[in-house]
Amino acid sequence: MMAEQIFGTGETKNSETEEEQKKKMIEEGKGAAILGYIPFMCFIPLIKMKDNPFALKHGKQGLILFIIEIAAVIFLLPKIGDLIWSMVIVLCLACAVAGIFFALQGQEWKIPFIGDLGDKFKV
Repeated sequence: MMAEQIFGTGETKNSETEEEQKKKMIEEGKGAAILGYIPFMCFIPLIKMKDNPFALKHGKQGLILFIIEIAAVIFLLPKIGDLIWSMVIVLCLACAVAGIFFALQGQEWKIPFIGDLGDKFKV
């Protein structure tokens, strides 16, 4: 025990090395991570920095924001936004009617895409 206090253990050295590697990875990925939040530039960390978890995570988040931004712009266009919302309402109504139909028959039915999301909810 006294020798460990004086000379240290290999674990401390390894953890410092891992910490240094993490800092190096972050420093190398900072530029790409920043670009990940700029519209259209989010693809740079996703393509060029696949091996850097720091940049890749920021790139993925930036991509999701970019998709939301595109959707927001589309919904701002008067005719297209109205058309999309109308289609969404009709699809929801059709799925509700189909769900009622299958429930009356005593059958389980999973709405495409939505059913998978519903399975993930913990209630």
